[in-house]
Amino acid sequence: MDEPAELRDLRSTLRRMLAKSAPESVVRQHLESADGFDRATWQRLATEIGVHGLAIAEEYGGAGCGLRELVVVGEEFGRTLCPGPFLSTVLLSATLVARSEDRIAMRAVLPGIADGTLVCTVALPGHGSGWDAAETTVTAAPDGEAWRLTGTIPHVLDGLAADLLLVPARHDDLVSVFTVTPDARSTSVEPVLAMDQTRRFARVGLASAPATLVGRPGAAHELVAEATTIAAVGLAADQVGGARRMLEVTTEYALTRYQFGRPIGSFQAVKHALADMLIGTELARAALDDAVRAVDEGAPDLATAVSAAKVVCSETYYDVAAAAIQLHGGLGFTWEHGAHLYFKRATADRILLGSPAHHTERLAAALGL
Repeated sequence: MDEPAELRDLRSTLRRMLAKSAPESVVRQHLESADGFDRATWQRLATEIGVHGLAIAEEYGGAGCGLRELVVVGEEFGRTLCPGPFLSTVLLSATLVARSEDRIAMRAVLPGIADGTLVCTVALPGHGSGWDAAETTVTAAPDGEAWRLTGTIPHVLDGLAADLLLVPARHDDLVSVFTVTPDARSTSVEPVLAMDQTRRFARVGLASAPATLVGRPGAAHELVAEATTIAAVGLAADQVGGARRMLEVTTEYALTRYQFGRPIGSFQAVKHALADMLIGTELARAALDDAVRAVDEGAPDLATAVSAAKVVCSETYYDVAAAAIQLHGGLGFTWEHGAHLYFKRATADRILLGSPAHHTERLAAALGL
């Protein structure tokens, strides 16, 4: 399906900028940095292209676009492994706050996300199994007109870099969402070792941390479900972008690497492997497009379309990245080659926001199996 001109322009502009600001050498530099990304570059993406505010309403400093624009960004970020809190801040946090329809929270949070000055994340209690309100262990206690939260969240995406935390917490037999501004007295944030160093996780501990309610009491399940749905589609776009890049790199290598006086791409086994990579990537692209369609239309099959995309894109990215390493031979297994970075991202992305097993169970339940 042909892409509209405005999306092509967004893609080409973003690709040119990322080629300069987020080449592999820069990605590698940030593998050991504190935040895992460069805040100046992150803010440039906001101010020069408006990436962070694409789907934020104009009254809050955004462009008022939709999911299709975010998907383009997700693909291009995945293509380069661009370091930055796109998933946690732009997809999860901005969506949750906007869907809360809490005007005070929206005015406090969305403009900062749109202009790149605020890094925000949602402190979900689980990723591999999807989010379940029953898993919430953080508790909220009223403190006058405010609240105080106590508890621990073991794996918070971009928790170290976050200026603001959105935390589901339990109170009065309800689970609500609260904002917490991390401070040394009531919040402890410790890095958690992860396979994919291009995404950072932290263990966050809250000890009577001051908090503000977002939206109506008891709305956490609804808000988190909507935010994770949008984020899952954005994550699928990241997976499609990464798989496409691995296919491009591996095809180029197969055409230029000679063995026995012939390019290895002329060998039948290599042709078949490349064909499988292409077919998988195209199927993932189709599943992603269908998920975007379902979200845009608010279709009855929205949940199943998003779960199908998460399964197909997760498995495809993992398989394509693994095949890329194999087809690069001994070179593909070295630290110097970038294939291992994509394989680690593919492995980690399979777990985020619900593993393939979790989404397969959702699909089976929807089909009555």
